[in-house]
Amino acid sequence: MKFKKTTLAIASAAVLTIAIAGTSYSQNSTESTQSNPLTKVTAVSGKTHMLVHKDPNCGCCKGWVEQLSPSFEASVNNTSDLAAIKDKYNLSLSHRSCHTAVTDDGYVFEGHIPNAAIKSFLANPPQGSLGLAVPGMPIGSPGMEVGNKTMRYPIYLLNKDGSSDSVYAYATGKVVEG
Repeated sequence: MKFKKTTLAIASAAVLTIAIAGTSYSQNSTESTQSNPLTKVTAVSGKTHMLVHKDPNCGCCKGWVEQLSPSFEASVNNTSDLAAIKDKYNLSLSHRSCHTAVTDDGYVFEGHIPNAAIKSFLANPPQGSLGLAVPGMPIGSPGMEVGNKTMRYPIYLLNKDGSSDSVYAYATGKVVEG
């Protein structure tokens, strides 16, 4: 009986340590998620992990992160230096938005992109691609809901060479059109 209690106590302490380390890391770090023990745990869930870089005071970014949860695992890096993050990934000024998400595999998702477009991209990333971008803050996009108002907006394909000249898809609200 003593052996079972000791084993249970050790296992509980290990899980708590991983959870605390992951929480502290995801709120404050700007380093790679590869060293985050929580990343290894979330991989078991079958969901893609993203580190979302955002301003700590941005409500629409918070809304976008919340809508990710059915499909993705997300950690948040609240930072006031978003330009440095965007520069790191060579995002052109014309394709920037208020937050940047990066998967553990290095794919970049800039702005208010619907889950369906991210899932489609990750299922079959075009050769030479870096990710997707929705510039600005389109009304009705995930995190930018305003009642029932929506607008049609382009989702741009970002390439590793820094170009982003093609439209990957169009969306209206959260609905993506091929």
